[in-house]
Amino acid sequence: MMRNKTSWFRSVAKGCAGLYNQTSAIVAPSFFYPTPMPFVQLREHRVFYQSQGQGPPVILLHNATGSTRDWRYLMPRLADAGYWAIAYDRPGFGRSDPLARWPLDYLHSDRDDLIALMDALGLEQAALLGNSDGAAISLLTAAAFPQRVILVVAESPHMWYEREHLAQGFQQFQETLGQDPRFIKAMRRAHGRQAHAVIRRWRERWLDPAFAAWDDSAALDRIRHIPVLVIHGRRDTFFPLSHSQKIVSRLDNATLAVVDAGHTPHREMPEAYARLVIQFIDANRDEYEHAFFPK
Repeated sequence: MMRNKTSWFRSVAKGCAGLYNQTSAIVAPSFFYPTPMPFVQLREHRVFYQSQGQGPPVILLHNATGSTRDWRYLMPRLADAGYWAIAYDRPGFGRSDPLARWPLDYLHSDRDDLIALMDALGLEQAALLGNSDGAAISLLTAAAFPQRVILVVAESPHMWYEREHLAQGFQQFQETLGQDPRFIKAMRRAHGRQAHAVIRRWRERWLDPAFAAWDDSAALDRIRHIPVLVIHGRRDTFFPLSHSQKIVSRLDNATLAVVDAGHTPHREMPEAYARLVIQFIDANRDEYEHAFFPK
């Protein structure tokens, strides 16, 4: 039976006290002590991150044109719900170091950067929440490093190439949002001088014929017992609902939520999205408690 928030934090405090008594030294999970520095060095790149709140960590991963700004509505809601929300600009985005181009396996490189971020912040485990590319990175991390992942929220995920839908999605983007001065202005707020490089890198990689062979669906078979919430907007122009349905069918502990949105539900329906996400994470608090305070 799920415990309420007060009793859960009481058990956390009791666990910390028990660790102190056993070791005669202050020993507590690192998620109680957010690192104050806004930059960390991850392999070859310096990466900007933000955090808010205290409690079990939830790491937020943006999409292929996004940044930490994507999560400015969700982060305080997670903090209010008793979680430590952590968002970071992946290399080549926002205030992180520039990145000229993506290799064909860039999602795997970003997966390794995520693990490096967790190591830098002293996190053995965390919940992962990502949109689009961020969802793919989260699922790839759960497959390769299952011991590091408590749960996954995969918003508008993709794990293989969808040629027809992607062609239509990019064409619609170019004819609508890509021509909107407000979009360019928002990109400059998020990425500064990197704004045009971010758009160019995204288009070049995803429209590259060599990338059409990309298929990481086999990784889904290695995700076992990890709770996964897949969120799909019924108006998504880049990937069809069947893509998310197939992802869910390959997982043994997954739930699909179809919402009235496009490819970015966290932006399009922020209040309902926050409620959906927090409800799912709350339902799995016991996963956190078992991970950090095993009996």
